[in-house]
Amino acid sequence: MQETPRIGPVALCTLIAADGQAATDAYTRFMHQYVVAASELDADTAGALGYPQLAGNRHWILANQQGRQWLQILEYPEASTRDSLASFGWLALEVLVEDVDQLASSLTSSPFELLRPPADLDVSDKIRACQVRGPTGEILYLTQVSGEVPPFELPTCSAPVDHLFIPVLSTPSRERSLTQYASISATTGLTFETKITVVNQARGFDLEQRHPVATLQLAGQALLEIDEIAHTLEAPAGINSGMACVALHCSATADSTAYTAEQGPFSGHQVSSHRGCAGEHFTLVYS
Repeated sequence: MQETPRIGPVALCTLIAADGQAATDAYTRFMHQYVVAASELDADTAGALGYPQLAGNRHWILANQQGRQWLQILEYPEASTRDSLASFGWLALEVLVEDVDQLASSLTSSPFELLRPPADLDVSDKIRACQVRGPTGEILYLTQVSGEVPPFELPTCSAPVDHLFIPVLSTPSRERSLTQYASISATTGLTFETKITVVNQARGFDLEQRHPVATLQLAGQALLEIDEIAHTLEAPAGINSGMACVALHCSATADSTAYTAEQGPFSGHQVSSHRGCAGEHFTLVYS
């Protein structure tokens, strides 16, 4: 029997925005979130995210209607634009939603651009999703789960827009990225090929083209998805807008770089900052 994963669920996802207030307003108005904190980013959190130079910048912490805090918007007016569908790093936030068809129809004339309409996924007709581009350039997979999808352990929705349950990574090597996260989690993942229609559409590929993908089951009914997509480019140098860092709960022994955060959303926890082989920032929040 496989051991319980040592990482998961997602503690916090950080988006970097040129206009933080506008991005926050978009999520509160159209994605049913509310602001639980708004202040200047403290040095402990900035370091944990891998962006110590952004300490002092404005940030907002958002929660769903059940009070679950899962999203941080961090303002950096000089942020460069990054197309996450065509560059390595964090590709998308797969967010659990109650009714994807209703939500998609509500996004007309919003800051969220509908890229693909709701459809059942290739892997299971129990998963229905649409894909949108958000106000910081981030890609959201808005996903409704209507039943069990073995072998995956997926959560039950408890809010109109609930939380990030699958961070999606674009990597030059599925094997290297999977090995990195699996070694931390002390578990093994699954590898397979599947079509990623929103990527195929954006990149001009055949819509039926399949790509090497891996999934790693995380604790707390979460997953990590790892996509290897041909002809993808390195992310632009510097600080880019969009999906910037994923913080994950971790039950492993804290590594030698960890420190105790005294302020911010990780207050009272040991945290450590990491870079993946795709250049992505991730944070381990030790329990």
